[in-house]
Amino acid sequence: MNFDLGEEQRLLRDMLSRFGADRYDPAKRLTYLREPDGFARDNWAALAEAGVLAFALPEAAGGFGGSDSDIIIAMETLGNVTAVEPMLACVIMGIGALWQSGTESQRKRVIPELVAGQRFAALAVYERESRYRSDDPRAVVERRGESFVLSGTKQTVLGGPFATDLVVSARADASGEIGLYLVDARSPGLAFHHYRLADGSAASDIDFASVPVEPMDGGADALRSVLRQARLAICAELVGLMARMFDETLEYLKTREQFGKPLGSFQAIQHRMADCYTKLELSRSQLYRAAGMRANNSSPHSSAHGAKAFIARNAIHIGEEAVQLHGGIGTTEELLVGQAFKRVFTLASLMGDVDTEISRYIALSGASDGPMASG
Repeated sequence: MNFDLGEEQRLLRDMLSRFGADRYDPAKRLTYLREPDGFARDNWAALAEAGVLAFALPEAAGGFGGSDSDIIIAMETLGNVTAVEPMLACVIMGIGALWQSGTESQRKRVIPELVAGQRFAALAVYERESRYRSDDPRAVVERRGESFVLSGTKQTVLGGPFATDLVVSARADASGEIGLYLVDARSPGLAFHHYRLADGSAASDIDFASVPVEPMDGGADALRSVLRQARLAICAELVGLMARMFDETLEYLKTREQFGKPLGSFQAIQHRMADCYTKLELSRSQLYRAAGMRANNSSPHSSAHGAKAFIARNAIHIGEEAVQLHGGIGTTEELLVGQAFKRVFTLASLMGDVDTEISRYIALSGASDGPMASG
């Protein structure tokens, strides 16, 4: 897989880097998180105006290409910025699900307003009974005349509090076939239970009581494809967050003195930072490997699970080291390291914790070893 950036990819990376430089610092980030939606609508509008919200779509749909490399470039850059905008929830998962599963009519009706920042789509697939499994929904859709209604409960719907459109997985009452359904978030029969995750981002549990839905073209295969891209996006954002925590800690160790010397001059500290750097670069390699597997048509789903397990574990390690090396201030919200570490913990558990992802990797690949087998 070629990771030399094309002109549009460089443009995307540079736009997001400038966005972070102009609009982010630790204090501003906390201000955004305290907004009702967990992010600033003005920032979202600016990204929409620049065309960034279409980055995960193919060029034919007005996007930047929508390839794995486009996704990891954007999400790694946003991770390095420690951005709070709901790119994972509303672009990768929301717009991604509508593009891969929506009918032609649904795409034309909804996607233009999504990429313009006027609507927000959220993907609702996880349930209490199935925990991290997305392939065993208990929500049921039944036909009533010419229409369809859905009943059930979905948990941890990222972006649920401000979503205007929901893409929901459910089983058909008659056949038991898993499908995706489009739901207007203002429909009668919906009950939202909003809350904040550990990093301050907004999520919801949603009860559906005979809610009117529109069937979509995609089924279980389309859902797996969307979730694979979401895992890849999580991995990329984690790598960006790891790099930011590493750089912030390295700079701190060069200036913070103990016993009359900079902390970074002590050999034991240098060894720990060298270990963190190694884990960062190995994680970036696993990210590229997972992205390249689809290009090579070889086990793209198992590689995404393996990469997330490996990268999440390393991200937690680097976060712990960054916080400890900063001392007590590393745990505070006033320091970017502490804020980034909360985001790492949230991402590491989304869609499956490390042990769950390892089990899935082994089951899908039939491998007894792999990228997470050592270290």
